[in-house]
Amino acid sequence: MQGNKVKRILEIDALRGVAIVLMIIYHFMFDLNFFGLMKIDLSDIMIVLFQRFIAVLFVGLVGISLVLNELNNKRGYLTNLWRGFKLTNIAILITAATWLYPRDGFITFGIIHMIALSTFIAPLFFRLKKWNLVVGVVLIIGGIWLNLQQTDSKLLFWLGLIYPGYEALDYYPLLPWFGVVLIGIALGQMIYPDGQSRIKNIKLLEQLAILGKNSLVIYLLHQVLLVGIILIYLAVK
Repeated sequence: MQGNKVKRILEIDALRGVAIVLMIIYHFMFDLNFFGLMKIDLSDIMIVLFQRFIAVLFVGLVGISLVLNELNNKRGYLTNLWRGFKLTNIAILITAATWLYPRDGFITFGIIHMIALSTFIAPLFFRLKKWNLVVGVVLIIGGIWLNLQQTDSKLLFWLGLIYPGYEALDYYPLLPWFGVVLIGIALGQMIYPDGQSRIKNIKLLEQLAILGKNSLVIYLLHQVLLVGIILIYLAVK
């Protein structure tokens, strides 16, 4: 894929940077509660909505980015395909790492798994244009209903149908989350029909965009750093 540099859209990278900052804040709260340093009710409706907002922002931007990559790269489909393979490998590593530690609730289909699978199948929906808004909403509603059901099969958790006793530290099934990707695709095609940025360079956006450009690396490393800092604090206090 060398020689096919993807054009960056400032405001998209900046929004992804905002999502990264919010994600770190949420995970820091999670870690403080997990290690007993601060009692935080993660089931509180405001915290749940905060976490869902972050996820929707991340996943929606995936759809927009897939569209922009197709528009601004002559080999956009191949680049997206390659990105899907890379994310799949990272997802496998995440599953393996969380199986080793903490083992309980190890991640079998987290947000990276869902994004990887979505990257492969999303191009099939590009031709639906604005109708992806409707399809996306239908998948979200249907997915929420599906998540409330249970099955004896242990093979459908990736779709959103879990079996009794299923637990995971990070769980983003294809349904309803692929619906959010489709809404992102529709918005990307409507807002960026020419693949060009809609906002002039602004210093703050440029700084946030730096985080957005490195979002995957930050996602993979931030918890290691946060937990490491907490463990050092617990060891020396």
